Amino acid sequence: MVQNSRVRSVLICLLLLLLHTLAASCVGDAQAPRLIRRQETYVSGRILIKYRPGATTLSLPAKAEEFDLQPSDVSCASVHVYRVRPGSELEAAATLTLDPSVEYAEPDYLIFAAGSIANSAPLSLRALNSGRAYAKNRTLSSSEWDADAPNDPLYDKQWALAKIKAEGAWKIAGGNDVTIAVIDSGTDLDHPEFADRIVDGHDFVNGDDEPDDDYGHGTQVAGVAAAAANNELGIAGLAWDAKILPVKVLDNRGRGMSSNLTCALYWVADKGAHVVNISIISFGPSLGMQSAINYAVEEDVLIFAAAGNLFEDGNPLTYPAAHEGVVAVAASDKDDGHAWFSSAGSFVDIAAPGVSVYSPFPPSHEEYRSVYGTSLASPHGAGLAALILSVAPSLQPQEVGEIIQESAADLGDTGRDDKFGHGRIDAQAAMTLTISSLPEQIFVPSARFPSPTPTDTPTPTGTPSETTTGTPTPTGTPSETATGTPTPTPSSTPLPTPESSG
Repeated sequence: MVQNSRVRSVLICLLLLLLHTLAASCVGDAQAPRLIRRQETYVSGRILIKYRPGATTLSLPAKAEEFDLQPSDVSCASVHVYRVRPGSELEAAATLTLDPSVEYAEPDYLIFAAGSIANSAPLSLRALNSGRAYAKNRTLSSSEWDADAPNDPLYDKQWALAKIKAEGAWKIAGGNDVTIAVIDSGTDLDHPEFADRIVDGHDFVNGDDEPDDDYGHGTQVAGVAAAAANNELGIAGLAWDAKILPVKVLDNRGRGMSSNLTCALYWVADKGAHVVNISIISFGPSLGMQSAINYAVEEDVLIFAAAGNLFEDGNPLTYPAAHEGVVAVAASDKDDGHAWFSSAGSFVDIAAPGVSVYSPFPPSHEEYRSVYGTSLASPHGAGLAALILSVAPSLQPQEVGEIIQESAADLGDTGRDDKFGHGRIDAQAAMTLTISSLPEQIFVPSARFPSPTPTDTPTPTGTPSETTTGTPTPTGTPSETATGTPTPTPSSTPLPTPESSG
């Protein structure tokens, strides 16, 4: 018995050391494993336990008494949240993992809006007097826009859409019949930018079906991904015709718990989301979150996550971006350079514009702000995935990710690098690659396919054949044009396509 007790003690010590090491590995320098930038990394008095198949309780109940273990009413997909004595979270998780009925036990990590650690004030208490850009009652002159340009008043300020050549992608699709789940602080459910395109979501913070946004972050993210275009209001989202599934896991200070994010991932996968955006970071490699990500991927869900804004603050590893099965998105600037704040590392997959990005700024429906962060870069990636899936819905998540990476503009070091991943997204190139590399019969009927490039070859009779004059696909850069691409065939939901960027 003494020997068994010593073996058990050694195992517990090793597990504790492992948990401390995992937490410390997220820091970047020598700090207490509980704290990063004076922020707790996990919730006090809570742990997550996942039982092995067929088990519902601990095999050794004495362990529960040791840590004052008490069940809560939170569970999803066999992951259960328990209350433990505050201060014993790591030791309890390590000890309970030794129970034969337990697959794993871990702390309930804190999660944050990717840009919220430095500014965690509730929306109702923030100063709303800087950087404003009102869109109401603005009159457009004929000199400001081409006749076929979207009439969104701030479109001329959306340099990011010009940079990624969104106009060329819009000639093919707008994101219709695709649902983007925005797991964040909720969404302004009444905002006209999302009218008639919000599907029933869920609030995991308050436990109801009203995921309204009382922090503002989720609405900004949703706006970049899918704000309406050509509605004479504000901005145009990249996937302006996609549906939005709002999910609230962050409170009015932009904070939350990984248990809610874990449950949210299972939930959106079961609700039929095609694309998920998570502009959220945590500092814990959560086994529960990884299991939920795996489940979502198996359900054909493509997940994008912000890499984080901590490059100049120790550049710690952030999750869920660093989890397997997630497309981690870093931020680039107007000159295709590395945004100074954007976290970098081997986990970064792609980059997207994340500086001076205009988006709705609630609670007003008339205010838009120029903001920055990987929180705004990530929904550019999610929006592009929605465009691809709207014309090729049979593609698997991995295939969509590969198209986005292969078509990206290589920045920084040649090939993949830690600041840009595989490069900055290029919406036009991604859509071109999608329709050129797959059989046409797999695409949806509403896809707008460019006609074959016309030629001047005469007919056998000597009578010149009629040729169609090609309209070059705009790229946002006057010197770069795609040759011989005729005007696309109109669809049931066409968007007037701008011929020049703002």
